[in-house]
Amino acid sequence: VAEGRGKAQADSLRKARTETKAKLLTGEDRTKYKLVPGTSLKVGDAVLVEAGDIIPSDGEVIEGVASVNEAAITGESAPVIRESGGDRSAVTGGTQVLSDWVRVRITAASGHTFLDRMISLVEGAERQKTPNEIALNILLVGMTLIFVLATATIPSFASYSGGYISVTVLVALFVTLIPTTIGALLSAIGIAGMDRLVRFNALAMS
Repeated sequence: VAEGRGKAQADSLRKARTETKAKLLTGEDRTKYKLVPGTSLKVGDAVLVEAGDIIPSDGEVIEGVASVNEAAITGESAPVIRESGGDRSAVTGGTQVLSDWVRVRITAASGHTFLDRMISLVEGAERQKTPNEIALNILLVGMTLIFVLATATIPSFASYSGGYISVTVLVALFVTLIPTTIGALLSAIGIAGMDRLVRFNALAMS
């Protein structure tokens, strides 16, 4: 479930990146612009981003001041102010300008933006097993081997005492003994934990 959500989120981010149009400023005075795909921008290009536009790529505000919605990246619902100069000039591709306008100089080429790194992180995330999980897996394997040996030796003892146990009974006994319940609980606990993380806008892959 979590892996499916992660892939869906990555697809959504990739779609937003691909379909974003940029107003590339042209001419020496950079007073005019032309619409180009956001993925075609290069480092050093200057773009105009107005109210309602999506910032096409990571960059630095070189002129203007605007209110920017960064909820898609940071999860913070309150808009932030981005302006030229100081420590509030950096903008992230995929965020939306809510009011006013800014001119942005592109600082990251396509494929190397924060959004691209986020997509790669979501798609390539592989969780390492915790020490408790590793110990529990070893315990389950050990117990299973013990129960296999115990079940396999029962016919010999039964034959020695003059009795007989059918294969069906042995299979039923083995199925009853193997610790499958613990393994099933691991998945249930994991899904419950990932569901709680999703409620806090944290994406868990596994």
